[in-house]
Amino acid sequence: MKNWLRDALRRLLGPRRGVVICGAYGMDNAGDDAVLTAIVASLRRLDRDMPVTVLARRGKRAGRRAGIAGVSRFNIPGVLLALGRAKLFILGGGSLLQTATSRRSLFYYLTVLRLARTCGCRTMLYAVGAGPIDREKDRQLAAKYLNRYAQVITVRDEASQRTLADWRVTAPRILLGADPALGLDAPVGERERKAGIALRPWPGFWAHVPDFAQAARYIWERYRLAPVFLCLAPEDRQAAKSVCAELDGVPWSLSADPRRVGRMSMVLGMRLHALIFALRDGVPAGGVSYDEKIDAFCAEAGLPMAALDDVTGENLCELADWVMHMDGEHLSAAQRTLRTREKTNLSSAAELLAEDQ
Repeated sequence: MKNWLRDALRRLLGPRRGVVICGAYGMDNAGDDAVLTAIVASLRRLDRDMPVTVLARRGKRAGRRAGIAGVSRFNIPGVLLALGRAKLFILGGGSLLQTATSRRSLFYYLTVLRLARTCGCRTMLYAVGAGPIDREKDRQLAAKYLNRYAQVITVRDEASQRTLADWRVTAPRILLGADPALGLDAPVGERERKAGIALRPWPGFWAHVPDFAQAARYIWERYRLAPVFLCLAPEDRQAAKSVCAELDGVPWSLSADPRRVGRMSMVLGMRLHALIFALRDGVPAGGVSYDEKIDAFCAEAGLPMAALDDVTGENLCELADWVMHMDGEHLSAAQRTLRTREKTNLSSAAELLAEDQ
């Protein structure tokens, strides 16, 4: 069956060229949008005319924003046509190998990976995070599919590398990369006397709304930095507004523009990409962890962090103090290290594209 499908597509569509990218795109998440933009920009450095297609929830919209073709990920004929034409299939980047948000998405990504290999594509997972997957049978399924259908995996942090080893993923080549958004150019603009705070709804968050409000008030009163609540996804506005409701007398504002991160004087973030943008742009930052991906990034970037479950107003204020006294050279060193690692993603894709079909 596999050979029949591959041969039929080859006869129908001719020589393979270009790349299909599949990930958590098309949902108005600034972090995911930045990852797609960065992957496409990297591929364009290899070949400015390379055909690139994204499979996304809102395929055409996601493609239009990234300047590439887009196909709805549930448009099966469209997906098959795209995979039949492409030489390389990229799954990623981001937190795709996890069930914290949805088991269905994990099964979808594994299924498309299998389909891509069956259609004759080279296959790569690009700067992915691995875990958490709570159920043992789901971890076994992920390992089975990755071992059978993935050729190369670049991970965005050492924790994900260890997780894949724990799952017994051994067949693909596994390399340490970094988040693609680190490779984007920093936006141009003057620093503002503002503190970026990136919150998101999550189980356990709502009990700590007064604590975040206490920290925002402290940052204003102690450092005279007005809080800007960075809403990097549509659902973040609800979390931000719940805190703002307790900030009488503090000049707060909301922003959905990810470019604002680079103009902040400091950032506190639950959102991973608020921290990634901050490091990329040289802004002192600290994390509030609700997920192991925050722990992993803060550990590698040397950023201070508080765990959401243990948050109090007092330790958030201490976190803000720590961030405000961060060493700029330390930030620059972490930025250089991760940007160098990020190049592994593209070099791995280039090797697959250079292979004979």
